[in-house]
Amino acid sequence: EVLLRISDPSTVLHVCVYSSVGRDRLLGQWVLTLKYLVTQPDYCKHAPPLTRSRDGSISGTFYLSDAKLRGSAVRALGPSELGKGFSGEVDMRLHWMHAAGLPPPPPPKRRTAMEQLNENSGETALRLGNVRELRTALSSLPLRLSCGEVAFRDVSVGIKDLFTGYKGDIEMDLRDELANCRSTSSRDRLYEDRAEEVTDVVNMKDLFLHPVAAKDGSGLDLTAFLDGLLFDQLVPEALKEVFGTGLGGQAIGQILGGVAARSAEWARGVRRGFVSSGQGRNIPRVSPKAVL
Repeated sequence: EVLLRISDPSTVLHVCVYSSVGRDRLLGQWVLTLKYLVTQPDYCKHAPPLTRSRDGSISGTFYLSDAKLRGSAVRALGPSELGKGFSGEVDMRLHWMHAAGLPPPPPPKRRTAMEQLNENSGETALRLGNVRELRTALSSLPLRLSCGEVAFRDVSVGIKDLFTGYKGDIEMDLRDELANCRSTSSRDRLYEDRAEEVTDVVNMKDLFLHPVAAKDGSGLDLTAFLDGLLFDQLVPEALKEVFGTGLGGQAIGQILGGVAARSAEWARGVRRGFVSSGQGRNIPRVSPKAVL
């Protein structure tokens, strides 16, 4: 029995089953956003019937997807089919309840902005499921999109918070120096000078994107449109601008390294445009298998 104290309904419950023989090997995994325990308990991969009780519990046999999350999302396959991603079953009983008498959960672990971004991208990857299946689902929507030339002007991107570490770090670093300052104005000036060292604002004067449409001028499906506008143009072109600065390049490189590792197919245009800018060597090289 495992008790989880949760205050955020968007939390992702991620159940992994590993082999106990030899080296730990992932046998299968199951994913559920916790809000569905209340709003729609059968919105998950399970074998029918799923038993629901008036006390807020559900129980039954739940299907596990493979390491690539194939079939993990409830889309075209439905809640009781995983296709090639089927990797076994697990029997579980999940029970949610509001326990007002319990003390509040302990405060979250102290994390930098970069660590929080990495955690968020990991949860997002679990919600999206297998990227190839997601692209197929988006392509099948009855939408056709096109656009003319797009222009972004006078854009400023401030990314200071990604590099100041934890709240109070600058004050700790300056503790001894501030103690020797005789006036308040001197202390303020010293603090501002140190903060300026980790401040990096990227200014983009003009950023133009080419029209995105089919060869005959008609609309494209959603996946092709996103590829053509965002991943083949906007993000790579923005990277070329941002990588003119040291800290900006490091920030975007780290973020895209994590995103690309989790969503390699979505990032194909990002990586292609980024490498062509001559800065691709700065992206952390992470194996998708290691992350999934």
